[in-house]
This record gives sequence, structure tokens and C-alpha cells, in this order.
Amino acid sequence: MAGLKLDKLYFSYLKEGKKKPVFSGLNLKIEGNLISITGPDGSGKTTLLKLLAGNLKPTSGDCLILDNALKKHAAFGYMPEKLGLYEELSVIHNLHFFCAIKDKDPAQNEDKLNKLLTKVGLIKFKDYQVSALSGGMKQKLALCCTLATEPKIIILDAPTVGVDPLSRREIWDIIFEYIKSNNAFCIFSTSYLEEAQKAQICIFLKDGKIISCAPPDNLLKNITARCFSFMCNDHYKDLLHFFILNKEKYFNFLSDIFPRQGRIDLLTVKSCSIAELDAELKKLLPFIDFKLVLRRPFLEDVYIALNENTNLPEYKKALHEVNSSNIIKAQNNNEDIIKVSGIKKKFGNFTAVHHSSFTVQRGEIFGLLGPNGAGKTTTFRMMCGLLNPTYGNILINGFDLRKAKAAVRGQIGYVSQKFSLYKKLTLKQNIEYFAGSYGLYGKEKTERINYLIDDFLLRPYCEVLGEDLPFGIQRQLSMACALLHKPKILFLDEATSGADPSARRIFWQRIIELSAQGTSVIVTTHFMEEAEYCDRFLIQDQGTILCLGAPDKICVKDGKRISVEETFMQKVEEFRLKTKEAANESP
Repeated sequence: MAGLKLDKLYFSYLKEGKKKPVFSGLNLKIEGNLISITGPDGSGKTTLLKLLAGNLKPTSGDCLILDNALKKHAAFGYMPEKLGLYEELSVIHNLHFFCAIKDKDPAQNEDKLNKLLTKVGLIKFKDYQVSALSGGMKQKLALCCTLATEPKIIILDAPTVGVDPLSRREIWDIIFEYIKSNNAFCIFSTSYLEEAQKAQICIFLKDGKIISCAPPDNLLKNITARCFSFMCNDHYKDLLHFFILNKEKYFNFLSDIFPRQGRIDLLTVKSCSIAELDAELKKLLPFIDFKLVLRRPFLEDVYIALNENTNLPEYKKALHEVNSSNIIKAQNNNEDIIKVSGIKKKFGNFTAVHHSSFTVQRGEIFGLLGPNGAGKTTTFRMMCGLLNPTYGNILINGFDLRKAKAAVRGQIGYVSQKFSLYKKLTLKQNIEYFAGSYGLYGKEKTERINYLIDDFLLRPYCEVLGEDLPFGIQRQLSMACALLHKPKILFLDEATSGADPSARRIFWQRIIELSAQGTSVIVTTHFMEEAEYCDRFLIQDQGTILCLGAPDKICVKDGKRISVEETFMQKVEEFRLKTKEAANESP
């Protein structure tokens, strides 16, 4: 039986002559040929996978797969989180290169490589330079490079990060088929808990320690009596925001509050009955007609439960209390702050966006969803003023974006997926630089910087270089920089990509708080469940808007509420089928 063994594993990074310990005597012995690893940023997931792949050497101790020391280089296929592709080479030349370094003759394997590319839908792009591929296509190519030499052991570091649900499904179909047909062993890391749940064994890491290791079903059984759904017919969105923004003040008996399929899913701190929780909630919500039911647990519930005692307390303390009257006032504001009218964007003969029209209201959380290459980023960049539409126009708070870019840029904040921070500047130098670029000077600049540093609890990291900041702190800093000039509109481009559930919850608490105060928030995300936080969202594919509206209006099938992910799959697949049929019918 395949398995994993860690025996008194010690590892430290050496930085500027100082040791930074990651693992201190890690011990583990498990059996299974499909193992998942999950945990917060900086927990040691990538380091452990690099040690298992032989890319790093333990300070002391052993890490073993299949009870053999990691010596058989050709038996391993390793896919790093940053993919490891050569952007200047073509798709096929990347495959040739990865075959060559494993002593496999590319010429003798050409048929296999072409079949692999066909399987992932990349065969017609085989001569394209990698830099021209979309993010999802690069993920698929990186997986092909990992599997090309038919390794018996595959080690995958976040293989689907930043990838849309359709591409994620395709990638996992390939992985599962490969494991089955080759009797292979696979260990992977992920921040998608539904992916971690696919494994036979799930390892939870935190601060270099294993806090749990068990089959997912065993973990789920432990929290069954803590999982409930809160259902109400009226003021659902207002109640969701009230729950989330006042969790620390009124609802400290709850570990988690999360929107799912038109209901509010709750995770209690302790096991309790429906009657006990009902009585507690009625004290706080005496005039609300609601119903409580037990629900099935998810691995995200397990994750939150395992981390609840140390669940980003510094971020939780920074959240403000916002009363429900402010929330309802913001949500009922019908003023359009963004008007997108018939925009179209062409790059040469390629049309990235087709005649898109929509509005965003003041204080609204608005989502842009779509597969990789659907035109989301192009639409996003046009709304930010970073690209000009080929046709159509965009009004931002009454300003024509074509004619008043400077005025518009003073009203928007932008948080990108990769966080545009300067690695060689300290945290404080970064925030001072961005304050100056937004036109803040003197007393106003000093007061605003100090307010945000304290509000986001960044003070302990002020003198730390950008490159040394923990990923979660980088995310907080990026958000603080975007809010320096008190923008009326905030753009978030996959800002939670790669974040664990705890960090995402805290991030969205902040977004809901900003929305309640009247800031309009436009988000793109590949975490489909995050769209449940949105007041409205649109789904687009191939530059065309497929649907637009509130989750409760769009996510319905046969009269029943369905998930955003199911809606996403259904809309995109229907559109692609119609497009294919129309193409076949044309002369």
C-alpha cells in the first residue's frame, strides 16, 4: 500500500545568516495513494511538498514516500505552485524540455505528448508561445509537463489555484484518470476544501505543525452537531450582513457564518440542539421570522473549527461594529455610480468583449464571474481606466472615463491578485509611497497612514520588507493602500486567490463593512461561493454576458435554489453548446 512517512523531520530556511525554522520534529505515518494538504498561508505546505519532491533537503530526519527514500528522480513528477513553465518557449517545446530532463527522448514520445495535449484541449495551441496562454491553459500545460514522463509519484502544489470551476473539473478528471490507469501515488496542496475532501487522507498544517490528519469522513463526523442552516423569507441579505458585522459583539457562540444557496449556514462553537440555538437567536432577533435546520457538514466547517482558537484574532479585532440601520440604508440606495454602455474591446481581429452593458449602484457588491479567458479581466481593466473600449462608454460617478481619467482614478481603489507591492521597501515605506501617488501630503497623509496601519493592525510589521511579509499581511497591506484616499469604488481582482477559508472570511467581513458605509465594491473571483456575498453578479463567457442579477434570481433550477457553481457550469456549458451548434450550421 502506498503511503507517506515523516520521521523526526526538521527543516529551517537560512535568511541573512539566521535560521527560520519551518518544521521541528514532524512525525507522521499514513497509508493511501491520494493525500491532500491544506492550511493557512505560511503553514509549510509548499515546503513539505518540496522536501518530498527532493527539491529541498531536510535539516535532519526523513521524509519518505512508498517507504523508499527520495532518490529515484525519474519516478517523481512535481508541479510547483508557480508552474515552472518557460514562457518564451512554445507549448510543445516545454513538454520536450521536461521529457529531456527526465532522460525521456521527446521524439520517441511525440505521439503520447500529442495525445496528452488533445486530452486537455491544448493540441491546437501546441506551437503557441506559453506567454500567450490564459491562466487556465498554463495550469493544464504545467500538469501535462508533470505527467509527460509517466511518473509513479505526482506531487502537486496548488494545481488549480486561480482556475475557474470548469477548468478545475477538467484538471481533476485528468489527475484521477492518471492515478487510476498508472496505479500512481498523488499528494497535493489546495486552498479549495472541496478538493481536499476528494483525498483518502487530509492533512491540516498550521505553523509547521500537523493539527489534524484523518480521512475526510472521520473529520466531518466530529462536527455534525455544530452545523445548522438559518432560513428566512425576508431581509435575507440584510440579516446576513448583520450577522457577519456583529459576530464578535452578539454572536460569539458562533464559529462561522457563511452564505450558501440562499440560506445562512452557521457553525456553533459547541455542539447543541436546534432548540438551544433557536432560543439563543430569538433573544437577539425577536422580530424576525426564521427557521433552523441541521445541515450536512463541509470540510470548510472542519477547517474553521480546527483554527477557531487562533483564527486570525488580530484581524477580527480590527473589524468595526456597524448597526443594521446603516446596512439597510446602504443596500436600498438605487443610485448608479457606474454605468457601462455597449462596451466592446477588440485586439486586432480578436474580440475580447462583445457589447456589454450593466450598472453598479452605490454601496453595492457586484461580481464579475466567468471562465479563464472569458473577458473578465479585460472588462475589469476598462472599468478601471487601464484600457480604452474600442466602442461604447463607461461613466464613473458621472465622469466619462475617456475624458476624465485623472478625476476618475482619484475615486477608485484597486487590489490585484498579485498585490503590487515593492519587495525592497518596508511595509511603512510601501504605504507612504502609495499615499504620495494618491496625492496625500502633510498632516492628512500622516493621519491617514497611521489610521490604516492601526485599523489593519499592521504596526508590528512596519519595518519588515515587502518580500518578507506573510502572505496574509501582504493582502491586508494591499487593501490598506487601496483605501488610502477613501475611494468611492473598490476593485478587487481575485484578491482572495490562494487564501484559506479563515482569511477569506475576514476579508469579506471587511468588504461588507465597506459596502455598508456606501463604498461600491466590484469583485472577480474563482471561489464561486464568494458570489453569494454579492448583491448582484454577472456571468460571462467569450466576452458575452450570459446572465446578470441577484443570486436568488439567477441561481434557480426547476423552482429550486441551486449553488452559484452549478449555475456557472450550466450557463457556460449551455452557451458553448449553442455557439458550437451555430458554428456547425453556418455555411
